Amino acid sequence: MRPEDLSRVPLGERLTVRHQLADGRASDVVGHLVGRDEQTLVLDTRRGRAVVRLTDVVVARVVRAVPWRVATFLERAEVAVLDLDGVLRDFDTEGHVGRAAAELGTDLEGLLEVAFGIDEAMAMLTGRCTHAEWVQALETRLLDDGHHPPAVERLMTVWVEDRGTPVAPTTELVDRLSAAGTPVFVFTNGTDRVPEELEHIGLGHLVPALINACDLGVAKPDPEAYAVAHAEIERRLGRTVGREQVRFTDDRPHNVEAAREFGWQARIFTPPS
Repeated sequence: MRPEDLSRVPLGERLTVRHQLADGRASDVVGHLVGRDEQTLVLDTRRGRAVVRLTDVVVARVVRAVPWRVATFLERAEVAVLDLDGVLRDFDTEGHVGRAAAELGTDLEGLLEVAFGIDEAMAMLTGRCTHAEWVQALETRLLDDGHHPPAVERLMTVWVEDRGTPVAPTTELVDRLSAAGTPVFVFTNGTDRVPEELEHIGLGHLVPALINACDLGVAKPDPEAYAVAHAEIERRLGRTVGREQVRFTDDRPHNVEAAREFGWQARIFTPPS
């Protein structure tokens, strides 16, 4: 595409723009076109806003959207099953928990390792312990490890308040699947608080689709979890469902591998590009 043709490209399109630098070298900028005038282009890139002078443009092309493989995979399902966390919702999207963890001298990854490493974590995921009891056990562990009590209190406050944020592309995909008549289920290693959390973040319509490990008494990737979940799917649909008819996505490779071993078709979740 010649520089003079860029005036016809709609805002929002993704472009690759090769342009000349002051030292004569050429460089590529990739981003979404968000503005332009008679002299410049403005693109949103992964590194922030980039402004390119039209007189410096050597060549440009529109980057065509790549089909979202997870969507294509699930749209062919007889029964679609999705994980919840990391797929339909994300946590700490504003960084409050991460900053509170930093006050304790750790990061979010280190905090999660402690939180899900205590005995109460697996007990919670299999219905033998409540979310509230797990939170209390985590607070006790952090205090026993010698962390400053006010910092622990701040962390636990933001931890409990964070009920997650919907992942828009995936929730929209679920809506499309449901509208097309595809049975959809949400299979999660969740807690007793998940239904309330979904209502709180505007995903209450997914509560009837929940298959929650804390209700099943067994969690992914235990092979029994998939057997019990499959039986629950059949019970709710009121019919026999072949294992190969189920298509499942999860962000954890171990859970995907276990689903495949059970007989479901399964794909590791990746967001749209």
